[in-house]
Amino acid sequence: MTEESREPQRHTGFLLRRAQQKHVATWQSVISGDTTSVQYGVLAVLDRRPALAQKEICDELDLDRSTVADICSRMEKNGLLSRIQDRQDRRRNVLDLTPAGRAELARLRPLVEEVQDQLTQSLSSDELRLLRNLLAKILGD
Repeated sequence: MTEESREPQRHTGFLLRRAQQKHVATWQSVISGDTTSVQYGVLAVLDRRPALAQKEICDELDLDRSTVADICSRMEKNGLLSRIQDRQDRRRNVLDLTPAGRAELARLRPLVEEVQDQLTQSLSSDELRLLRNLLAKILGD
């Protein structure tokens, strides 16, 4: 019996779930549970686009508002980001990285690269590029 005909291995969703499980396990072994991949995403987005509202972070990371609100509250409590009043619209608060948030991002970047290397070590650079393109296509990006 080939992989293409075995249940449930022949289903894309099953393989995506298994790949996500492998990502989480690799993340835990390389980075630990202190900072999640979603928290890293928030740090990276705020580094690239300072002074964003939570709604904009939701859009960037394709997460719901309650998830982002909870994550950002914890990150603010841990001193990684701050809420400041928007200069153009005083009714709006925006998030920005603190010096501790920038330091955490700098610490994480090489570790995230190591996670990626471990996850994709069996792929050639062309295969990795193809995988990313196909995943982006599935996601509609």
